[in-house]
Amino acid sequence: MDRRTLTIGLGAGVALLALGSGFAVRQVMEGRSAVTGTALGAPFTLTDHNGAPITEAAFQGRPSLLFFGFTHCPEICPTTVYDMETWLSEMEVAPEALGAYFVTIDPERDTPEFLRDYLEPQSDRIVGITGEPDAVREMAKSWRVYFQKRPLGEGDYTMDHYASVFVLNGNGEVVDLIPYGTPAEEAKAKIARVL
Repeated sequence: MDRRTLTIGLGAGVALLALGSGFAVRQVMEGRSAVTGTALGAPFTLTDHNGAPITEAAFQGRPSLLFFGFTHCPEICPTTVYDMETWLSEMEVAPEALGAYFVTIDPERDTPEFLRDYLEPQSDRIVGITGEPDAVREMAKSWRVYFQKRPLGEGDYTMDHYASVFVLNGNGEVVDLIPYGTPAEEAKAKIARVL
């Protein structure tokens, strides 16, 4: 495959990522060797939804689920938070056995307090992560996460974004993806493999 074909293919894949296409997510991520145990991410210092510092060390020592979204999201993000909580509850996975994280890609609006008010009514185990906008963006980019602000008019906006849950092993490496809309039993099987 020549460089031009690869660039066109990746560009098309990124466009589909914004729409939550599971097939495109898997194809692009596999093309980047992200689901073969390769560590993504970089060191970061951000803030959890309780206002405490959080670093990349949170993804070490136990498997984790990692999702990038935003609280003003109309469908994908609230559904994914609900799904994550439901999978883990149905599997009876103890919080100390597996971490679950929601990293905002809209830190201007998603303060720790806003994230806490969004997440806690839905889950007592999913930890929100936010911080200074530039630091949050760098963290998301280090995970190769697509996100783009899209104006809606009158100063309002939404965010197009990557729509899969990363499944991490205890070393913080991506071992699988759960694309948006994955059937529950398939998602739970992917989680069970890292426990």
